Amino acid sequence: MKYENIMKEHSDLFENADSPIKIIKDDSRIQEWQKNRRAELLSEGKPLEWADIGVVLNDPYIVVLRDLVEFPGGHVGGYFRVINRADFNGGQGVVMLCEKDGKYLLLHQYRHPVRSWSFEVPRGFGQAGITAEEQAKIEVFEEVGGEISKLVDLGVYYNNTGLEANKVKLFYAKLQSIGQPSEEEGIESYLWVSLIELEEMIAKAKITDGFTIAAYTRAKLRGLLA
Repeated sequence: MKYENIMKEHSDLFENADSPIKIIKDDSRIQEWQKNRRAELLSEGKPLEWADIGVVLNDPYIVVLRDLVEFPGGHVGGYFRVINRADFNGGQGVVMLCEKDGKYLLLHQYRHPVRSWSFEVPRGFGQAGITAEEQAKIEVFEEVGGEISKLVDLGVYYNNTGLEANKVKLFYAKLQSIGQPSEEEGIESYLWVSLIELEEMIAKAKITDGFTIAAYTRAKLRGLLA
């Protein structure tokens, strides 16, 4: 995936019209800044790749960009962002707050980035060409063998706007059935909790996953939780 192709095909990600932080797209300015920055890094004994502009990580699931930007005060520097690869191909990450018979589903799942266990609702990366609604059904089936009978769209959510440009869709989902947790996904087990128990776990920081808290908050404010 080439930086110049992303610029052309996803121009909305490089829009400067209303932004006080302007992305510099002129190649000559980028090359000049990189030359000067590499000289600084070399003199300081720091990694030269810190001056790289463009695609700095091209992963099967995420793409990390470092753009050259001009800040309001005139300072020019690199500014990176993480984008879900599926966002480039019509897919979208999804998060589902699942309910069945008045209880809410929480997965007890091991998360590698924080190297600890977490209580959270089902979620997943998007896939190219698959709608968010279809992706939600796929994720629930893959993670717990569940089938969704009703989906309520809770809108778009960004987990960390200072770092991630990942557009995630939140859902409230009613389940008609459920199977077994997927060990392959790092899910040890799942549990059903009442609304009071769910809120208590959030309040006491037993739930620390931002996606789970966001899905609960949206559903609560929409009057969907009882």
